Amino acid sequence: MGVNQKKSKYFILWILSIALVFSFALWFSANAIIPQLALLLELSKFDIGLLSVILMLGFVIGGLTSTLLNLPDIIKTKKVLIFSGFLAAIFNFLAIFTDSSFLLIMVFRFFTGFFLAGVYPTSIKITATWFKEKRGLAIGILLGALTLGSGLPYLFNLSNVPDWKILLSISSLLSVLGAFLIIIFVSEGPYNPQKTKFNLKNLKVIIKNKGMRLVTYSYIGHMWELYAMWVWIPILLKFSFEMYYPGRNSLVFFSLGTFSIFLIGAIFSSLGGLISDKYGRTKFNIIMLSISATSSILISFVYLNPWLTLTVALIWGATIIPDSPQYSSIVIELSNKKLVGTALTLQTAVGFFLAIISIQLVPLVVSNFGWQYAFSFLFIGPLLGIYSLVKLRKLPESKKIANGLK
Repeated sequence: MGVNQKKSKYFILWILSIALVFSFALWFSANAIIPQLALLLELSKFDIGLLSVILMLGFVIGGLTSTLLNLPDIIKTKKVLIFSGFLAAIFNFLAIFTDSSFLLIMVFRFFTGFFLAGVYPTSIKITATWFKEKRGLAIGILLGALTLGSGLPYLFNLSNVPDWKILLSISSLLSVLGAFLIIIFVSEGPYNPQKTKFNLKNLKVIIKNKGMRLVTYSYIGHMWELYAMWVWIPILLKFSFEMYYPGRNSLVFFSLGTFSIFLIGAIFSSLGGLISDKYGRTKFNIIMLSISATSSILISFVYLNPWLTLTVALIWGATIIPDSPQYSSIVIELSNKKLVGTALTLQTAVGFFLAIISIQLVPLVVSNFGWQYAFSFLFIGPLLGIYSLVKLRKLPESKKIANGLK
C-alpha cells in the first residue's frame, strides 16, 4: 500500500467518524428531551422506556430485514449507508409534525431506528475495507464516534432552547450533513470483497460457525448491560441529585453528567482499540466486562450520594463500551469475507433485541425495589460474555483474532 493510500485510509476513517457522530445524534434525541416530553405528554416510566425501546425495535427489524436480504453484501455498502442516513433523518424530523401525539412520535421513532440499522454496521464494513492492520484501533475510533454522537443530545439539552421540536430538528440536520460528507468524501477501500448474491443459505453459513456463535453470545451479554445503562443513567442521576438536594434543579447535573459518561466512553473506545490490537481482543474484552459488571453492582451502594454515583457511572461509562468495537473486529476476522456485512448486521440485530428486554426490566426493578437497585441485575450479561469469550479462546479458529493474539 502506497503513501497516498495510507493517508487516504485515515482521512476516510475521520470522515466516517464525523458522519457517525452526526447520524447517531438521532439515537438519544428523544431521550434527552424526556423532561419536556414527560410534562407535555404526561409520560409514565413505562412510556419513557418505550421511547428507547421502539427505536431499538425498529433497529432490530431493520437489521434483520437487511440480514435476510443480504443487503450489506449485495448492494454497494456506501449506497446503503447514504440511503439509510437520509431516511433516518427524515423520519426523526417528521416527529415534530405530530401535534404532540405520543403514538405518532413512536411510529416515527420506530422508522428512525429501522434506517439507523443501515448506518452502523455498514460504517464498520467500509472501515474494514481500509484497515487490515490496526483494525481494532480503527473500529474503536469509529465506535467512539457513535458513542459521542449518542451523547450529543444531552449537550443540546443545556442550550436553554425551550422547544423540543427545535432540538429534534438539529439532530436531523446533523444526520443529513453526515450523509453528505459520505457522498463527497468516502469510498470503499482496497480490502473490499466481491459482492455476493442473495441466498438464504448465506445466513446458515454464518450461524453454523461455532466461533461466530460464541462471539455473538458474548456480544449479547455486553448488549444486555449497555443500552439499559445508557437509557436509564440520566434518570438515575436526576433522582439521586434531587434526593440529595431537595428543591434544586437537576438539569445541568444529569445532562452534563450523562454527556460526560458518553464522552469518556468514546475516548476509552478509541484507546481500547489500540490496546486490543497490541494485546488481544478477547483478553481486553474480558477485562472490560469484569469492570463494567462490578460497576453495575457498586452503583447501588453509592446511589445516596450523587457525586459518588456520578464517579462510579463515569468508570462504568469508560468500560461499558470499549469492548463493543472489538466484537465487530472479531466478527470480521472470523467470518466468510464475502458475508462480513451480513454477519455484522446479524450480530448487531440480535444484540439489540436482547437490549430491549433489559431496558424494560429496569422500570420493573425500580417499581419493586427503588432506583437504588435499578441496575442490580445487569451484571448477568457481562458474566455470560466472559464465559463465552473463555470458550472462544479454546477454539482453533481463535488464532485468526488480532493476528494470533486472541
